[in-house]
Amino acid sequence: MNLKKTSIYTSLSAIATFISGFIIVKVVAVKIGPDGIAYLGQFQNTVAILNMLATGAISIGIIKYLAESKESPRQRDEITGTALVIMGYCALAVTAFSIIFSGYLSKSSFKDSTYSNVYLAYGLCSIAFAFNLIFPAILNGLKQIKWLTAVNVLSSFIGVISTVILTYYFGITGALLASSAQALIVGVINIYISYKAGINLVFSPKLFHKETAKKLLGFSLMAAVSGILLPLTQIQIRDFIIHQYSFSDAGYWQAITKISDYYLAFITSVLGVYYLPRLSEIKHKIELRHEIINGYKIILPVVILMAFLIWILREPAIHLLFSKDFLPAKSYFTFQLLGDIFKIGSWLLAYLMLAKALTREYIITEILFSLSLVLLSRWFITQYGVIGATYAFALNYGLYWLLMWFVLKKHIY
Repeated sequence: MNLKKTSIYTSLSAIATFISGFIIVKVVAVKIGPDGIAYLGQFQNTVAILNMLATGAISIGIIKYLAESKESPRQRDEITGTALVIMGYCALAVTAFSIIFSGYLSKSSFKDSTYSNVYLAYGLCSIAFAFNLIFPAILNGLKQIKWLTAVNVLSSFIGVISTVILTYYFGITGALLASSAQALIVGVINIYISYKAGINLVFSPKLFHKETAKKLLGFSLMAAVSGILLPLTQIQIRDFIIHQYSFSDAGYWQAITKISDYYLAFITSVLGVYYLPRLSEIKHKIELRHEIINGYKIILPVVILMAFLIWILREPAIHLLFSKDFLPAKSYFTFQLLGDIFKIGSWLLAYLMLAKALTREYIITEILFSLSLVLLSRWFITQYGVIGATYAFALNYGLYWLLMWFVLKKHIY
């Protein structure tokens, strides 16, 4: 399946993600306000870290090696069987941790232990969370894009229903519990879809293959670094804003980052669904260079156009997506959107590190630029207020893009 066809299917997923995200954020914004958006951001970032640990951070490895073994059914079964065993044991460890330390997690996230039941519920559902991350990776690696789109669309729809109902009746607690309810329902649906798609998913230690596990876990360090550092960085920045200003100010910053997440969902979906498997398949530099240039010709202009339209419509976007209470975030758009363009530009190169298992380069650059984003954000926020976080975001990704070119040009030319 080529880039254009993949883009059609991933656009459906992106539309579903955008609409569901819009409804979820709108409900929380209207029902609870800026504080609620900040609480939701804290919880989602913490859960993202726990989810990464619960999967053993092997999703990228699954995509890569399934894409490479498309002609060997035996290898595919070895990969999926081993992946499920790794996931099962990792998820059980996260379950125990989340239940035992639910009070600590609540205190760390919300400065209040009142919401320990939210992390208790997450712990009880962590296996479902992990499976719902592993299964799309399997579909992606097998290039079952139609089924992958179905999974993503259904997951978005169920997320909306659970969030609207639970937030309406239980406020912020309901909004935070909604993801656990969604995980359970989607997990059952995914098992059914695996049967319909003809994918054999059996959890059994007998299916564990040591050599396959080594290959999958070889990607864990890279994926874990990215999957943990990104939400941890956001938590650090949000905590600094809360400490310096308030939860409401953190909610304004969270709102602008949410807008970025939703309108870029289409782009990140294409990168994950098409780019990673495709770059993993390519063996020759000329073909690799052509694929990357093609990405810049098609993807980057789309990002620039979307960012420009959102900047023009930034005030109506705030009213539409949130409420008038979020109007202080209007001034945050310019440098946030510029940073989004730099981010996608850099990712079109950075995905090559994942595809070609450039572990050392990937880990060093991820740690370096996550640390620099936190430090730059603290400095700019201190100097210019909350808007300084967007200055830091744009500058950090501009520098990251430049570094990606210098690090990776030898792998392209």
